[in-house]
Amino acid sequence: MLDGMKYATQGMIQMSQKQDIITNNLANAGTAGFRREALNIASFSEVLDRQMGFNPMNKDGSDFNGYMQVGGGLDTNGMLVNNTMTSYSQGPLKETGNQFDLALDDNGVGFFSVQTPGGTQFTRAGSFKMQDGFLKTADGATLLGHKGPINVGKGVNVEITQDGAVKVDGQEVDKIKICTFMDRRTLQKDGSTSFNATSGNALTLTRGFTIRQGYLEQGNVNAVQEMVDMMQVMRAYEANQKMLQTQDQVLRKAANELGKVR
Repeated sequence: MLDGMKYATQGMIQMSQKQDIITNNLANAGTAGFRREALNIASFSEVLDRQMGFNPMNKDGSDFNGYMQVGGGLDTNGMLVNNTMTSYSQGPLKETGNQFDLALDDNGVGFFSVQTPGGTQFTRAGSFKMQDGFLKTADGATLLGHKGPINVGKGVNVEITQDGAVKVDGQEVDKIKICTFMDRRTLQKDGSTSFNATSGNALTLTRGFTIRQGYLEQGNVNAVQEMVDMMQVMRAYEANQKMLQTQDQVLRKAANELGKVR
């Protein structure tokens, strides 16, 4: 009975966390370069089986790639674990007409590289401004090219070609550095739109992407789907809440009845 209350409580906690992520997705649907997140929930046993290579056909637990459970198994029934996943799919492009707004059109593969005081970060948010002769984000990070920070000087006409070439008054000064990753699971989100690379698997792209000048990539959030997911989460939360209330009522009744026994 107490296990039932524990599992219902765990379910409510997980649904609350999932609700927070959905709310954040909806709030950033219009944020340039935002990447949607989702919460993946699984039982501890399921994760253990997957990591150990367990064959679910063998119910005795004897095929863990040469490993075998001993001592009666693990007391983890019902335990839930979760991890947050990021979607790197392409978001819709919105025309702004601003010559310093840039959008990557590449099915979500690449990232702009920007220099921050803490090192190089990667982002899909292409809203830049010219400051002190450099192209910078709203937070002051400097857009990087193949030669380093892109210096446009005091140029009047700044043109960004589709292959990333930066031309100032007709003269090419650099090419925008677009990076991708062999394993994007190593990326860690820093703020709403920036990522840090936790390992050195960044690859500089020279093709396979198109840069749209005068456009911004919006967040890759489907607001309708997020609303549907939110309603499902609310129903799941309420179901766990009712289960907890039922377990509490049964426990209270059992305690009262046992107290009458002489």
